[in-house]
Amino acid sequence: MYDDSFVAAMTATTDEATALGARIYGSEHVLLGLLVAHDHVTQHVVDMFPGLTAPAVREAVRAALDDAPHLARLGLTLPAASATAPSDGAARGTRPRAKHTPELQSALNQATAKWAHLRRIGALPKERKVSSAVLWLGVLEPSARGRRLLHAMEIDPDGVRAGVLSAIVPTGDAVPTWPTEAPVGPATRFTHWVFGHLNLPR
Repeated sequence: MYDDSFVAAMTATTDEATALGARIYGSEHVLLGLLVAHDHVTQHVVDMFPGLTAPAVREAVRAALDDAPHLARLGLTLPAASATAPSDGAARGTRPRAKHTPELQSALNQATAKWAHLRRIGALPKERKVSSAVLWLGVLEPSARGRRLLHAMEIDPDGVRAGVLSAIVPTGDAVPTWPTEAPVGPATRFTHWVFGHLNLPR
């Protein structure tokens, strides 16, 4: 069901989450996984946004770049423990205990509904297997932390999404407008179920 680019990105995602000491992984770790796996879609995006690199995102995650300014305005600091805080197991190289965060599940559900809609109307090619492009589109959804991190890094998430879409449409075809909402049919519900039961390599 998944192509090599998807598998490579998800394997890199769990590696990055482990290295950062995360007990669960979220869209920020998927963003890192995509950049580390570096397939043709990612290469296209990075060519458009040279500042979007794995080391830059890794540092933004460590510094909680998306949350720090808001907390500082309130006179608060980052909590000592969070879903992405280092744990004792991280020092031993233990993989994240749970599969993924609710924010990532929600973002993937939204992205796959919109992706399926664009495929259904012929605006995107109908690939036989799910590729890393779907992960990119999920990371860029409004509910995703990955999107907030890009904003904090002064990288335009909508521009990144346009780059992803332009990488997957055939050369010369128009890049489709990404829907704000999309109807959810049986195929999309099935895809959501699959994403909710991802069995990642350990």
